Amino acid sequence: MYTVEYDRLSEEQIQKYLERIGLSYPMPPTLETLDALIWSHQCRVPFENIDTRLLACPVSLSSQDLYRKVVEERHGGFCFELNGLFLLLLRGLGFKAYACVCRVAAGFTTLRALSHRASIVFLDGKEYLCDVGLGGPMAPFAVELSPDPQTKKGETYRITDTGDGWKLLLRREGKDADSPVVIFARVPFLSEDFTPLMEALLARPDNLFTNHLVINLRTPDGYKNFRDDTLIWRTGEKRKEIRYAPRDIPDMIQDIFGLNYDRELLMQNLS
Repeated sequence: MYTVEYDRLSEEQIQKYLERIGLSYPMPPTLETLDALIWSHQCRVPFENIDTRLLACPVSLSSQDLYRKVVEERHGGFCFELNGLFLLLLRGLGFKAYACVCRVAAGFTTLRALSHRASIVFLDGKEYLCDVGLGGPMAPFAVELSPDPQTKKGETYRITDTGDGWKLLLRREGKDADSPVVIFARVPFLSEDFTPLMEALLARPDNLFTNHLVINLRTPDGYKNFRDDTLIWRTGEKRKEIRYAPRDIPDMIQDIFGLNYDRELLMQNLS
């Protein structure tokens, strides 16, 4: 009945975006490409809230502002930013995809407010949930909307119905033990629909994005998670924990996460 339209990235922007995540243009719209895009994005572009926590910068969800921030300035972002730009990359490469709204379910037993976005891709008669912007464990591949367990990169996920119109992404934590990750709706949202959701989230006094400094990045063999002053670096079964003095955090942001922020400006807001 309705056409769902999003902004477009130019061919040159698509090429530079792929370079940002370590891939080369062109890429065919296949499942193998989709999985490679998700994995490479998660390993190259951190989930981070430096703008809102340290710099008190307004966050724009316009396509060109997101492109400038993530690709040209080589920064990261949180879900509304990362998945917003990633959707434009998918569509620019020829994938049929739309934005979906989500509720974070991990760690909660009650329904939470709408505070996350992801993408749904139609491919070869199937639908897949794609996420490169969750500040915690997220599937390193496109998860088919199916209750059957799917395992790639050593991680297992599946998607089931909640019984009240929503879908639930589950992550396998142990033998036959699944934990909820996100609840999402199979309803297309426009890019501008997420601005009021983001503003409402940032206005909450208990929100993560202004109360804590958070930087997360997947690595080929683990995760790097930083919160406030502590880095937890997981490599396989090994876990290393490092605490940083405020004066050392700007260098850590650059050296550990590869984020190109102005060191002196960060120092002003960490002191």
